[in-house]
Amino acid sequence: MSQAVPSARLGGLYGLYFALVALIVAWLGPYFQALGYTASEIGILIGILTGSKIVAPYLWGMLGDRIPNRLRVVQAGMLGSALVSGWLLATPGFWQLVVILAVLGLFWNAIIAQFDTLTLEYLGGAHHRYSAIRMWGSVGFICAMLASGAWFRVFSLESLPWMLLVGLLLSSLLTLWLPPVVHAPASDVPLGRVMDRLKSPVVWLFLVVAALNQFAHGPLNVFFTLYVQEHGYSALQAGQLWALAVAVEVVLFWSLPRFLARIDLRQLLIWALIAGAFRWVMTAFWVEQPWVLMGLQMLHAFTFAAIHSVSIEFVRRWFPRQLAGRGMALYSGVVFGVGGSTGALASGFLWEHAGSTVSFVAMGVLSGVLAVVVLYSLKSARLGPAASLDATYG
Repeated sequence: MSQAVPSARLGGLYGLYFALVALIVAWLGPYFQALGYTASEIGILIGILTGSKIVAPYLWGMLGDRIPNRLRVVQAGMLGSALVSGWLLATPGFWQLVVILAVLGLFWNAIIAQFDTLTLEYLGGAHHRYSAIRMWGSVGFICAMLASGAWFRVFSLESLPWMLLVGLLLSSLLTLWLPPVVHAPASDVPLGRVMDRLKSPVVWLFLVVAALNQFAHGPLNVFFTLYVQEHGYSALQAGQLWALAVAVEVVLFWSLPRFLARIDLRQLLIWALIAGAFRWVMTAFWVEQPWVLMGLQMLHAFTFAAIHSVSIEFVRRWFPRQLAGRGMALYSGVVFGVGGSTGALASGFLWEHAGSTVSFVAMGVLSGVLAVVVLYSLKSARLGPAASLDATYG
């Protein structure tokens, strides 16, 4: 591309976005518990916020593919999120929270798929640099975890809505600093070209595997902070454990682009799922051993970062060029929407009725089954080394 890639600004926006994700993942559950809600109700509320990923990313993805400047979609999603999040300051009741979180999700969950696509458009032929830019999201996550852990050790969780609002307003301002990147609108791309991809069983099988992996993260994403605090860890230590998990994620995002074109991504996916099976089962029984728990948190580099990187490359190969926005939105909707929301709902039910141990063990068994599925059923997923591929699917 002739236009310089605004790497620092993109990295800054990823950092802010995932700092907000850190606050939501680590502290929204404890915040709702402090308001008096049960585990099942917490699972429902977080599931509602996550569930809008099922439709919002694809709807906004179609819009992003059809307008010349995809940045406008990212800006609208960020500003809409800021405006809706302000209603959390009023401490609404349960059903009001359901409505607020549903509307918030329609904006918030539209952002990341389009921002990922926008980043790839900025990068052009240098798409292998995606992980190095996305890495700054992990840095933002770590900083937010460490700072919030120290903050909530001293101050009340009632400040959480204010922190979310300020972060969203800052993110909205930062999007105004990004230069436009013009692409050809996709209105002339027949829907059949998208449907051609969806006719392949491999595409759906891959999406189901990725979605169930996200489902398996349900107990972690909803209850981990509460879980470790119930076993004697402080708010600061909970934040440090989250930060450690994402610190190793940074290392993987930084190093993977150097090897992405040369390694067998299917093998990486298999080993990442095996790591997930080990992580969840061990977390169920070894939570009171700090050094063991630290080691298990480091496996986040595989259970999330490696699988996400493989998924982004899968989408790039199967949904190239003008199909990219809808491909990324489909991935986000199925994986983080269906997988994330059902994982939150199921973990809330399991946590309340079967306990934390059963919740984590069940997810460990699921991850092990997924590893076997990938081993025997995704041999034609075009996940081999890029050098061995004749051309990108398309």
